[in-house]
Amino acid sequence: MSAVVGAVLLVAPKESGPSTAAPSTTYIFAPPPPAFGPADSVTPARRIGTADPDSRPRPSNVALPVPEGFQRVAGPGGLVTTVPKGWAIARSSGPGSVQATDPADPARHVRYGGAPAPATDLLQSHVDYEAVFAKSRSGFKRLSLGTTQYHGVLAVDWEFEHDSAGVRKHVHSMYWRIDGIEYFVYAAANADRWAETVPIYHALIDNASP
Repeated sequence: MSAVVGAVLLVAPKESGPSTAAPSTTYIFAPPPPAFGPADSVTPARRIGTADPDSRPRPSNVALPVPEGFQRVAGPGGLVTTVPKGWAIARSSGPGSVQATDPADPARHVRYGGAPAPATDLLQSHVDYEAVFAKSRSGFKRLSLGTTQYHGVLAVDWEFEHDSAGVRKHVHSMYWRIDGIEYFVYAAANADRWAETVPIYHALIDNASP
């Protein structure tokens, strides 16, 4: 938990189509790496630690058509993404965070937004946070925590499960920084409904900007 072990891993959801190249990723621990969706494969990923000749964010995806059944939303820090139509949107706990909740299942929700980034390194800040978070969550199990390239910048992907009131929860999130702002998208659901929530997380990732 205190240092990157250098395994190849990570999880930024959505299986890429037949012509989509999956970027390489670096994880702290390593299960088999899943493929990435179109938003993550706009440009080939560079090895972590090497300079990107164009470190500016890539062109916004907000001009892309909104997926059927979704609506475009703007969150704190200027983040734009898509969430399911009809989900209730409200401010969430934590800085720069908005939550959209499934009206038919309050346990299923997404969060998104952006806030000034802390001084700590992106990956280390989430490794440190996980160490504290895990202690307060019964049955906490990390599924992935590591780095990848997203829209041409370094990003952290974090996926885990834990128990709450006797129910298994599944959470997947991604964090990245641009011009001093740390952006994120996050999806959570009861574990028995995670499979049907995955496409919603994919839509968050594929349509997020910057």
